[in-house]
Amino acid sequence: MKNTIDKRFAHKILAASIAAIGIAHFPAYAADASDEVARLTQPESEIELGIVNVSDDSFKFGEYTGLEEEQAYGIANVHLLRRNAEDARYLEINGRNLGLDSRSLTVKGGQQGNFGISLEYDQLPRLISDSYETPFTNPGSTDLNLPAGFVRASTTTGMTTLDASMRPFDVETKRKSLGLGFTKEFSDTWAVKLNYKRERKEGERFIGGVVGNSGGNPKAVILPEPVDYTTNQFDAMLGYTTEKLQLQLAYYGSLFENSNESLRWDNPFTNATWGCGASTCQDAQLSLAPDNQFHQIALSGGYSFTPLTRLTGSVSYGRMTQDERFLPYSINPALLVTTPLQRNSLNGKVNVAHVDFKFTTSLMDDLNLTAGYRYNDRENDTPQAEYVYIGGDSMQQPVANATDKTRTNLPRSVTTHQVEVDLDYQLTDTTRLDLGYEYEYSDKDNEAITYERENTFKAGVDHRFGEKAAAGVNYAYADRDTSTYDASAPFLASYTGEAYIAGLPANQQWDNLPAQKKFFLAPRHRNKARAFVNLYPTERLDLQFGADLTRDSYYESEFGLRDAKGWALNFDANLAVTDTVSAHGFASLENYGTDQRSRSISNKTTHVTDPTRDFNVDIDDRTFTLGLGFRAKPLNGKYELGGDLTHAYTNGRIQVTAGSAFAATPPLPMPDLITRLNRVDLFGRYWLKKDWSLNVNYIYEHYESRDWGVDGTSATTLANVIGTNQTSPDYRVHVIAASVSYSFR
Repeated sequence: MKNTIDKRFAHKILAASIAAIGIAHFPAYAADASDEVARLTQPESEIELGIVNVSDDSFKFGEYTGLEEEQAYGIANVHLLRRNAEDARYLEINGRNLGLDSRSLTVKGGQQGNFGISLEYDQLPRLISDSYETPFTNPGSTDLNLPAGFVRASTTTGMTTLDASMRPFDVETKRKSLGLGFTKEFSDTWAVKLNYKRERKEGERFIGGVVGNSGGNPKAVILPEPVDYTTNQFDAMLGYTTEKLQLQLAYYGSLFENSNESLRWDNPFTNATWGCGASTCQDAQLSLAPDNQFHQIALSGGYSFTPLTRLTGSVSYGRMTQDERFLPYSINPALLVTTPLQRNSLNGKVNVAHVDFKFTTSLMDDLNLTAGYRYNDRENDTPQAEYVYIGGDSMQQPVANATDKTRTNLPRSVTTHQVEVDLDYQLTDTTRLDLGYEYEYSDKDNEAITYERENTFKAGVDHRFGEKAAAGVNYAYADRDTSTYDASAPFLASYTGEAYIAGLPANQQWDNLPAQKKFFLAPRHRNKARAFVNLYPTERLDLQFGADLTRDSYYESEFGLRDAKGWALNFDANLAVTDTVSAHGFASLENYGTDQRSRSISNKTTHVTDPTRDFNVDIDDRTFTLGLGFRAKPLNGKYELGGDLTHAYTNGRIQVTAGSAFAATPPLPMPDLITRLNRVDLFGRYWLKKDWSLNVNYIYEHYESRDWGVDGTSATTLANVIGTNQTSPDYRVHVIAASVSYSFR
């Protein structure tokens, strides 16, 4: 999807730029001034113009730059800085990538110590997929239509026209933002800042559209969701500053608007058991991100009692609201609604409050103390109501108060208190000791737990071995415990007063495996350690080694995430080969793995206690990165050159094992998820004259990936989900760029 800037929008940028340029009234620079005087009075500015050529098409290569097509692009960069030493007026213009879709432009001007005005514009593409295919004739619309003569069926294999109906569609978004800023210093103590930013995001992204959920597998299709977002952000700050006291009173506002209320699509599936009968529920609809607002007022500041004793803190209060009107229970007229919606909108309200204080002081010459407290309260005041929902635009609405389709929304609130104390002790001239403790307590509503608390202990030591080496080690241990985990509590709360719950046996009043804990709510032991060694064998060489280790044990979780662990090794080196040539390198190896267990349940009575239906999922991710580079700039200053080599490799392994109940159909091994990147960057710069230089760049990038969730998943691979025919990115790209730079003062 190609977007152009609205002409009126472009005119606003030009007008604001001209206005900013007119602020400073800079005198012309004297032609006969010496270079030394110019160097002291005027910073250097630079303009760069040129061309860059890309050898092959690749969405992935141009994902965030817009260099996705085999063609030539313009290079246009500008850095202009002007200062008037007499009255401290200034003007700064920075433009980056002005010839690309990832361009940005910043214009700032004013008088130092008095006022400042700024204008900022930037845009950023996000190229998501150019191999996506869909059976709909009008992707990008909010009303997706199947082609004439499309054969609907209960599974994809019965859709005899599906393969022929698939058509390619590029999925991408583009974000554009325009910001305005103003600062004014009224005196040495009072100042004000005002900022406004308007952001537009257009394009498409993926979303799953589901039809039918009456038990068993629902029917689904991956849809191109149209994106048309506008966000307006406001910042205002009043500051007061003295030698000892600093205060800021601030307001922040964010207003989000989505021009698309819903997404409707022709349902390609049929099912004889659906409630539409002969009409087969031919339409489906889902709501998109609703309009919402956030407003916050904050007061922050700090006070220095002595040069070594200081208190800082902040207090803020904000409110989030969302009152987008509800869509109807179903878009299919054959599905009768006997119990209408109790409300026209969610009328969502969430209040957030925050308080924090931090106190730092020196208890003695070698001992420093830092103590802090944080309070966060998220109060969800969204009103509750009962909703007798229709299952996936496919089921008749049941009679209220007698079925599992009548649910009550649960506003979730949480209040958190956190206290921390850190001691920094200079044990000797070469050894520093750090000790710390942190306590956190949270109250939760409408969750499987009512509270959680965590104690964290930290210790570390750093030591210098003369001028040639330094080393250190840090360790932290955290213990999180919670109230008794009750997985059925939110389930029962959502059916308050319903006859459905009363009709369930006591051992079946849950919607998920009762013994399975959500990892972010489960008791946990956490161990984190880090060690480093820095070596300086000579004045020209420095070496840095680091190692990190983490281990999370969910020791009370019989099911769910039970263990997560990771480690990382890092190495960095810098070498000054000569006074004009330097080299650098780095390498890292990281590994992260998890252990999860669950149980397959289709019968609440017998399967819930049957260990032969258990299955384990072990995930292991490993990443290796390597980088080498050099820089050379002879003393005569005529040229400069350099290069970088980068290699990255990731491997994700998923192993599934199942209990004896699945011996006849054991899970098949999953292929590894693999990504490889090899990249070469070479650059050179030659000064034709004192102010003119020729720049040359070359990039070679080879990227390949394998993802079993994408590769080989054609339109008909899955029975109940229409595939997208996508392929994992795999490309080789050569980029050659040449430009001319002009530097001036």
